[in-house]
Amino acid sequence: MSFLTRIMLVSLVAVTSACSLIYAPAGWVVYDLTDRHVTPYTMTTDDLGVACSMTQSLQPLIMAFDRVISAPDNAGIVMGIMAGGCAASEAADEGLTYLREFRAQNIDSAKDARIREKRMYAVAANRLYNSYLHMVNEYGEPGEKCPSLNYEEGVYWALGNVAGLQAVLADLKSQSVVEVPKDIAMKTVRGMQCLDNQDYWGLPLAAKAGLWILMPDSAPEGTDPWVELAAASRASADSGVRLAQAIEVIIADSAGHTDKVKDAIRRHAASLKTDASDREYRLLDVVASEQIRAVSDRMWTEATGSRTPVGEFGTFWDDQAIQSGPVLDIDDLLED
Repeated sequence: MSFLTRIMLVSLVAVTSACSLIYAPAGWVVYDLTDRHVTPYTMTTDDLGVACSMTQSLQPLIMAFDRVISAPDNAGIVMGIMAGGCAASEAADEGLTYLREFRAQNIDSAKDARIREKRMYAVAANRLYNSYLHMVNEYGEPGEKCPSLNYEEGVYWALGNVAGLQAVLADLKSQSVVEVPKDIAMKTVRGMQCLDNQDYWGLPLAAKAGLWILMPDSAPEGTDPWVELAAASRASADSGVRLAQAIEVIIADSAGHTDKVKDAIRRHAASLKTDASDREYRLLDVVASEQIRAVSDRMWTEATGSRTPVGEFGTFWDDQAIQSGPVLDIDDLLED
């Protein structure tokens, strides 16, 4: 080996080592900034579109540092559930397109919209499942025993369990192309019971009551799961983080109880006017409303061909029969 070749190899090793020394501290700085400032700030925003854009933009940068430092799992939990929720929202919009095209008997367009909807639910399921796996990596798998958690860690635990449950539901809507293990749903319900119901926005009780509704044999004798779910929903409204209300709407919708769905949506819309969002977790409250609005939009579209009218969230098309005055606002015809 020539002298020049030796010098080049030594230089290359030195540069590589120097890069490693730089990347690791940089990784910790970026992760610490995300954990201490970016995530808390994002949680306070009420702009879901900005949160979606920021999450999807920063996720590759932040998660890439797990190649030089320990995995930034807490960031992965939050970014995964946010990115998954954004994809699920796009899927729901494709579902509305399907309903409109099918209503107009545009069969080819309706079929294509349904395919796009399922593809986006697959994207959502994959992102949500990854969020759940980050939680498992950081705190252990739910269902076995409860980890020792402070309040902030409990928030990550709650979000990771919610992500796991939503991953199962999104995968079912995608025709199970992601193959998210179905037993995660039961594990996350048990995992939620590690948290105090009042401190964590009624989520533990909502998850448990939802399971009792979907699996009646699991409910304790003499317990009305719908009463329990409504109690969790009230606690959720009082806390200003209405995720339990979203669970109530989704469970009632899945169980086919249209009247209960409408009642829950009405109560949610009313609570938005009387109960302010928690300032530290405003984004979670906005996400809950978005999920509830998606159910309202689907119901409106099935009945009328268009989504919930502006300013009428919490009302329904068949309410119009008991109202005085014109049913159709002429401005709706003039707007593009």
